[in-house]
Amino acid sequence: MNIRTRHIGQTRQNGIAVVENLVAILIFSFGILGIVGLLASSMKSSASAKYRNDASMLANQIVGEMWVADKSNTALKAGFESPGGASFAAWKTRVGTTLPGITDTVNLPTVTIDANNVATVTVRWQAPGEKAAHNYVLTARING
Repeated sequence: MNIRTRHIGQTRQNGIAVVENLVAILIFSFGILGIVGLLASSMKSSASAKYRNDASMLANQIVGEMWVADKSNTALKAGFESPGGASFAAWKTRVGTTLPGITDTVNLPTVTIDANNVATVTVRWQAPGEKAAHNYVLTARING
């Protein structure tokens, strides 16, 4: 009788060990899923920061071109104001190849120059999988 009691106790122990292992695997799986979620979030944030940095660089680039060009209001408007300036057209192509979500009709960059040579540069983009567009606006006075 003593042998039979030991055998039943060992079977119960084996069953508990299986349950403990299943619980451990479940907890480990949730941990792995959490790490994968953090990685995905980190990659999305990194891409978003890159797009913001690129938009800032592009806006500063066209303002820099304005600083080295003829600074008269007429020349600035003719060369840099959207949609028709020659320098604007080249810059717009660079924006379209650098940032995502820009087509010939959607999220176009703009440059406006007022009578006091205050240039307002707006760069728009839309990251893949996002429903709303982002924008970066830079305002600079181009002194002659």
